[in-house]
Amino acid sequence: MAMHISVVITTYNRSRLLETTLAHLRLQRYEPGDEIIVVDNASNDDTADVVARAAEDFPVPLVPLREDTPGKSPALNTGIAASRGDVLGLTDDDVIPANDWIATIRCLFSDDHRDLVGGRVDPLWEHPAPQWLQVEQDGRYGPMASPLALLHYGAAQDLGARTALGANLAVRRTVYDALGGFAAHLGRVRGTLLCGEDHDFCQRAVAAGYRCEYRPELRVRHWVPAARARMRYFARWFFWSGVTNAMLGALEHRSGAPLVPPYLVRRVATAPFSGLRHVLAGRRAQAAMQLFDAAFALGYIAENIRSRGRSGSMSRALAHKA
Repeated sequence: MAMHISVVITTYNRSRLLETTLAHLRLQRYEPGDEIIVVDNASNDDTADVVARAAEDFPVPLVPLREDTPGKSPALNTGIAASRGDVLGLTDDDVIPANDWIATIRCLFSDDHRDLVGGRVDPLWEHPAPQWLQVEQDGRYGPMASPLALLHYGAAQDLGARTALGANLAVRRTVYDALGGFAAHLGRVRGTLLCGEDHDFCQRAVAAGYRCEYRPELRVRHWVPAARARMRYFARWFFWSGVTNAMLGALEHRSGAPLVPPYLVRRVATAPFSGLRHVLAGRRAQAAMQLFDAAFALGYIAENIRSRGRSGSMSRALAHKA
């Protein structure tokens, strides 16, 4: 039976980057029934014109959609709902897929027992990375790669507790439908660096018993603007990563558990001294990581306090009604 692949891209005010992404998708080797769906998340630039021009002579149907609800997850769910493929190929509007990206997806999913695949995401730097930013460690990407949405786990392996990135993710439609799509309360929303929709989706797939893998031969490059290779952006990203992890419940909340986990308080308290020690020793990358660990802890603590306060207010309101 022929396999049909639907590529779904969400976009917001990135018409020039999107134009480049579509130009590289044009070079893929498609088969009848494949399609590209671009969901405009209420852009106010010339995104609609860029998509319309590309659609005129695209090798497969290029379907423009619009989703006015802010956020990547609602836009993704809208695009996937309108797609027709057996396999969904997800990428972003600032990504350049390898020329064999579609062919690799088709090859990987020719194995009927493979349900979800995440691939390698390499950087496409606007400017060379600063000295403190060490993305690669021991032949794979370490924690410093996460704020830039880069990913390389090494050799092919089961996904396990790890996540694939939405910039390079393929999944069977039947799996997507069974899981109920991407969580609408997670994913990037304007004015925040909230994330976690891809991690949540992958972990629900693993928990449901689906075969989920990392495959390094499925490759894309992700645009890294100079503004993102700065400490200020990294500190902000790690803060929002802490918020995201608190929302995901990565640290279990049990009745009677402390409002603020003590080890996170210690992480915040010791970060300035540890960071200074690394700076004096000339270890810039380690000093930066101390700062970002503290930012993560602050984000987690802030969201934990906020969510506990909200739960307490709700409980008091219910008790009052009773």
